[in-house]
Amino acid sequence: MKSITIRDIKNNPAIMTKHLAKGEPVFVTKHGKPIGVTLPLDDSIVNQSLKEILFFDLYKKGEISFSKLAQFLGVRKDKLRKMFASLNIPVIDYEANEVLEELEAFKDL
Repeated sequence: MKSITIRDIKNNPAIMTKHLAKGEPVFVTKHGKPIGVTLPLDDSIVNQSLKEILFFDLYKKGEISFSKLAQFLGVRKDKLRKMFASLNIPVIDYEANEVLEELEAFKDL
């Protein structure tokens, strides 16, 4: 993987785009330390990202279940829970009254 400094990018942006056009990812550094990575976009990356956004949107709207989201994304549910946690997305999204109803139902068991 190529490494390019912020200064190099500022002075000559084509230095980075040249590598990206070849399909090569590029480390971006500042004062000798990596601060980011640029990735070349191809149709498969863009299509995958759009699919993931669509599936997450369907889940947030309540149109698909957590299990279906995991299935569509091709990941296990435990991995999806970790993904949600890293993105600060609640895995369980109940209204307060729904939680109380669930607790009442457990009392009757």
